[in-house]
Amino acid sequence: MSQSNIFIDIGNSAIKWRIPYSEVYSENLDNFLSNKLPQADKAWVSVVAYDHIIEDLKAHFNEVHIVKAQKQFSKLKIAYDDSSSLGSDRFCAMLGSMDHFPGKPLLVIDIGSAMTFDVLDENGLHLGGLIMPGLNALRKSFSNFETSDLTANDIGLAVNTENAWKNGTQDMLLSAINNQIQKFNDNFSDGIVTTSGGLVNDIKNYLPKSVQIFDNLVIDGLESYSQTVG
Repeated sequence: MSQSNIFIDIGNSAIKWRIPYSEVYSENLDNFLSNKLPQADKAWVSVVAYDHIIEDLKAHFNEVHIVKAQKQFSKLKIAYDDSSSLGSDRFCAMLGSMDHFPGKPLLVIDIGSAMTFDVLDENGLHLGGLIMPGLNALRKSFSNFETSDLTANDIGLAVNTENAWKNGTQDMLLSAINNQIQKFNDNFSDGIVTTSGGLVNDIKNYLPKSVQIFDNLVIDGLESYSQTVG
């Protein structure tokens, strides 16, 4: 008899989950209670913050598997000398992207509280990555203009300080993303750019149409990982 699985991504500001063949659900971490999760035999978890939630999950599920980055897993080989210092979210997002596009060079972008970029060649060799502030961090980076408004506005010149700051920080974010996409495309003519994260649907119209957008690559990677290890 097969066992049921649930895949859980615990990030810096939200927790997301999915059971097989369902949509991705999300909850702000401040409002999260483990009894909101559906029952399953096994929970496969990526966690980058709020480790105390793991104890709640262990009380809720029969088995909880915490997935951590490994130097080599299947065809993925991590560039870091110390693979344990790579976030499990990035590790899983790379696995998820490889599962969607096997044998392709990949630029994997996660646009969340922090923004991460990872490049893989066609053999699954991780060539390295970047970490940048997300939009929330950018908009809180200068106290005179600080705002918690994460609205993605129409890019352009503004006629008041509030919108000048919001448009400017959004333009910084988009410029960084599109610059990395351009560099990747210059090096890999047959490469694929994948992206997910809380902000991606708000800014997708400012990205090249070739970018492949997913609900949650971390959860896709958790599912791929579970299928490999059983």
